[in-house]
Amino acid sequence: MNDIKTNENPLLAPYSTPFGAVPYDRITLDHFIPAIEELIKRENEEIEKICSNSEPATFENTIAAFDYMGTPLSIAMCAFSALINARSHDKILAVEEKIQDIYTAHQNDITLNERLFARIKEVHSSDTSSLRTDQRRLLDETYTAFVRSGANLSGEERETYRALTLRLAALSLKFQENCIKDTDAFTLYVANENDLEGIPADVVESAASHAKENGKEGWAFTLHRPSYLPFITYCKNRELRRQMYMAYSTIGAKGNEFDNREIVKETVNKRLELARLLGYNTYSDYVLAERMAQNSDAVFSMLGKLTWSYLPAAKKELKEIEEYAKRIEGKEFRLERWDFAYYSEKLKEEKYSLNDEMVRPYLELNQAIYGAFYLATRLYGVTFRQNHDIPVFNPDVKVWEVYDYDGTYLALLYCDFYARKGKHAGAWMDSIKPQYRDSEGKEHRPHITLSTNYRKPLPGKPTLLNHDEFNTLMHEFGHCLHGILSDVTYPGQCSPNVLWDFVELPSQIMENFATEEEFLQHFAFHHKTGESIPADTLRKIKESGTFKAAYQCVRQVGLGLIDQAWHNISQPFSGDVLEYEQSVTAALRVMPVIKETGITPQFGHIMSGGYSAGYYSYKWAEILDADAYTRFKEEGIFNMKTAQSFRDCILSKGNSRHPMELYMKFRGRKPQIEPLLERDGIGTICPHL
Repeated sequence: MNDIKTNENPLLAPYSTPFGAVPYDRITLDHFIPAIEELIKRENEEIEKICSNSEPATFENTIAAFDYMGTPLSIAMCAFSALINARSHDKILAVEEKIQDIYTAHQNDITLNERLFARIKEVHSSDTSSLRTDQRRLLDETYTAFVRSGANLSGEERETYRALTLRLAALSLKFQENCIKDTDAFTLYVANENDLEGIPADVVESAASHAKENGKEGWAFTLHRPSYLPFITYCKNRELRRQMYMAYSTIGAKGNEFDNREIVKETVNKRLELARLLGYNTYSDYVLAERMAQNSDAVFSMLGKLTWSYLPAAKKELKEIEEYAKRIEGKEFRLERWDFAYYSEKLKEEKYSLNDEMVRPYLELNQAIYGAFYLATRLYGVTFRQNHDIPVFNPDVKVWEVYDYDGTYLALLYCDFYARKGKHAGAWMDSIKPQYRDSEGKEHRPHITLSTNYRKPLPGKPTLLNHDEFNTLMHEFGHCLHGILSDVTYPGQCSPNVLWDFVELPSQIMENFATEEEFLQHFAFHHKTGESIPADTLRKIKESGTFKAAYQCVRQVGLGLIDQAWHNISQPFSGDVLEYEQSVTAALRVMPVIKETGITPQFGHIMSGGYSAGYYSYKWAEILDADAYTRFKEEGIFNMKTAQSFRDCILSKGNSRHPMELYMKFRGRKPQIEPLLERDGIGTICPHL
């Protein structure tokens, strides 16, 4: 694998592709390890230049030089990340493990480099009055990042830090791999057509095709969301719903080779050890010191306000669903967790005369993409032009060039919409290339990825989205706009590299538009007839927006509490993972617990993603987005002056300013919680808080 010559490696030569796109058509898996090893070597040479500079340390020759030097390696790492996120298999996972070890060791070598830190410290302690605001912030953030990465440690503590970070990186990869493999390992085969009652026809067709691909008769359903969610929501057969629910809710906790519970325990204990090593009492204290929230008291205060404001309404919602189910099934019927989605969807249809199948024909994927692009054009003047010649990391990927209102090139946008075996679950935005202006003033524009897990249709069939899936598209597209519209000098500050509890504001604010008739009427046309989505259907979508809002909020609060519970431990954990999780959420529970199920063993956000001790940020940012969107509502949802203000104050600034400063500049005040409560149909905040 490492025999590939440097001059033959397409990752190391200048990319002779449109817009300098990564040449995925010429890259093989074997190119990545030698390329990253070579780029690390080159980066070490740049670090040596900084350290051996005989001139006094300055912002330009130390801080800026350090920030710029990491770009080539970052691009190679991100190019690989896009590839593995799109489809993992054993060979890719083996390469990923090797790369992660190399990269983690390299990062440790950087932050534990005493000569480099001495120069950074010299600049940090010097007179910085002549620096711009973004430069002072980059200086402070760089210094703090080194300190938080062990730069002040000495002797054995440094070796302990190295060992901890390497082990945590390995645990993260193993957790992620187990989730993917445990998800892929389960398939429910249905032989009797009567057992398919209630499931949408296109889902049934896909299940038949999947079974045939596996050499089976009948229909095959998996735990991937495009298969699982419609099954658990619409399948009338209660026993099959139970089987699917139990399989899904025990991912990573089945007692098989993919069980993550021991990994969870070791992960949280190693994180605690790392935090203690760096002078913090808990890992949450360590993480939150560099968040808007600043400490766990602020997080628990927010989660507490939401709990006691929403919990009574959530219990009322559940009671209504239970009473509906008993009206259908009889007074002795007991609502179980595998029944919730099924009966709540039926109740929603009864209350609002609305179901997903009424909406899907009007949200064909290409039209939905056009809708998102249309909104970006109306708000920010940006336009999109598909490019069929850009090399891609998977055949399903489509690429668009993005241009500003004056015709200036802004970005490349890679979109990977379909679920496939080995693809990471969920939906996400990422960057392959950052936005920045180099030391010579040359502009470098970003390359952004948008990934979802929609069900791939059979040949000749359209991809039809339900409203939740469209909402997901809008959410991730909001993240993409954050990256596309970035306008900073230094790569380390480009959007969306902002404080973690601010990063969801640009995405979640876009979800508000997904129920606006003034927006939907421009693109939501029937995929066969071309007719506009009926006004009555739009009204029902809007009215149903608060359906189960309290239940969903309490669920999100529960996830935030689980995250905080794992990362607020002050002693090593040795108990039962599922029992601990269930004890944490006991006060929030509105349905009976099933002791063998749990979210922690598959909670990739906090165990293998970037949300450890930070999952609360979704609700934190939801308060921000609801409050920020009131300005759009007051001034007009297509008001370009308002949108320009959001672009100038939020989207373009990245991490060049503190997020609260940026938010207040846009909104004119600190955020308030009341707009969120009003949007969700909750009367007022709990008077006791």
